[in-house]
Amino acid sequence: MRRFIILMVLFLSIFCLTGCRKDKEKVLAENMKKIHLTGNLVTYQAYYHNVLEYDKKAGSGITHLFEEDRKLFAEYTGTIKFGINLSKVKIKTSGREVNVFIPKATVIGSPNVDKDDFIEENFIESREGINKNPITADDSAAAFDKAQAEMMENASKDEELLSKAQERAKVIIEENIKQFSGLNQKDYSVNWEYEQ
Repeated sequence: MRRFIILMVLFLSIFCLTGCRKDKEKVLAENMKKIHLTGNLVTYQAYYHNVLEYDKKAGSGITHLFEEDRKLFAEYTGTIKFGINLSKVKIKTSGREVNVFIPKATVIGSPNVDKDDFIEENFIESREGINKNPITADDSAAAFDKAQAEMMENASKDEELLSKAQERAKVIIEENIKQFSGLNQKDYSVNWEYEQ
């Protein structure tokens, strides 16, 4: 009789533990489906300080005789944001494992170059020729556009900052998983895959 009671207790314990395991897996799978990730997630903002070289060509025609090409230098600052497209994040469950794919980080939006750095008083200019070749508002605007394009190009190639942005995305997504899992962190594991 005693042996029968011990066997019954063991059988019920195993049955309960197996049931708990299935319930936890089901809870995890259902809760992960509730995570809806859309839009862009900005995870990192970088500050840039740079010098721009801009060429002002001499005009053509009789009124521009003796004009010389000029160089314009502008010291400028700006910020740029990095992050990921959340719609490309993939979250799948397998038992008590959560598998997460994080896409490559990219530049989010346009660079934010300080326009005040492109006022005429801030330029360092080469000398003019006999016939003046003045720096105009159009030149300032073109120099500003060139600075924006340069900052965007440099940021898009900066593997270190892109990697940091991707890693920060992991931290934010991991917090979402903790919040939505419905389980204690000891009851599941997360596997990460990064797009290279």
